[in-house]
Amino acid sequence: MKTDVVRLLISGRWSLERARRTAGEIQDHRKAVKALVAAIFGDEAELRKRAADVARRITDNDPTVLWDYAEELAGQLAELSPDESRTRWHLGLVVARTAHTREQRLRAARLMELLFEDESNVTRCSAIEGIGLLACEEASLRGVADEMIEQALRNGTPAMKARARHAKRRLERATNKK
Repeated sequence: MKTDVVRLLISGRWSLERARRTAGEIQDHRKAVKALVAAIFGDEAELRKRAADVARRITDNDPTVLWDYAEELAGQLAELSPDESRTRWHLGLVVARTAHTREQRLRAARLMELLFEDESNVTRCSAIEGIGLLACEEASLRGVADEMIEQALRNGTPAMKARARHAKRRLERATNKK
């Protein structure tokens, strides 16, 4: 199964459609998900990037598929080189979405703060979206999230501002529900 997942990830041209299709093919198969996570920890940067992209697409639909790996994925995100901005972008969202305990959400929030300082715009965008998601689940993170969102709205790129507006609306809806 591991070689099948690696073959799906590594051969040919990569695209959003391919990432979504691959996610759909493996998300219901426990061994394939395990192989995907192993690829995120692999030695090849391109394989890590593609695996993180697929993991992100899986968490778009159902973050619980990767809950068992939440701690390990957060650890990998903390260790990734800033040179791997695309991998960090995808994995930042995965970590924010899979954090399902208070401790995991607090750790993920610290990682989002670090990602927010990254040189890469896509990585900073991931941090904004991630902190918004985390603050919806963990009220104690609301102040940090509000501060990051406001900073992005003031000083961010157009993409960051769009993510910040979306995160702000999501937080307002979550606050109004409670």
